[in-house]
Amino acid sequence: MAVGTSGVHEFGTCCVDLQDAMSGEEFEPLLTVGEDGVLYMSVGLIDLDEEDDDAGMVDHPMFFCPFCGTKLQTVEDVRAKTGDVDEDDED
Repeated sequence: MAVGTSGVHEFGTCCVDLQDAMSGEEFEPLLTVGEDGVLYMSVGLIDLDEEDDDAGMVDHPMFFCPFCGTKLQTVEDVRAKTGDVDEDDED
């Protein structure tokens, strides 16, 4: 897993392609690290306000690099960072 020495994920260190996709120098990147420290991929748009034609991004956690296949984070990592603990899965 792409983990730095401090235990913090350093997404984009597994390959140059992921690093470039996250840089967003020429466009808003579709692969981003959220405020919660989870790596997300934007998978769609949703209408937020019909009057203003505003659209919001629908994001989903990424578990593997789409370019090289490196495991980046686990379901448990995402749940711990987001505080989403499903009691049914704790059996």
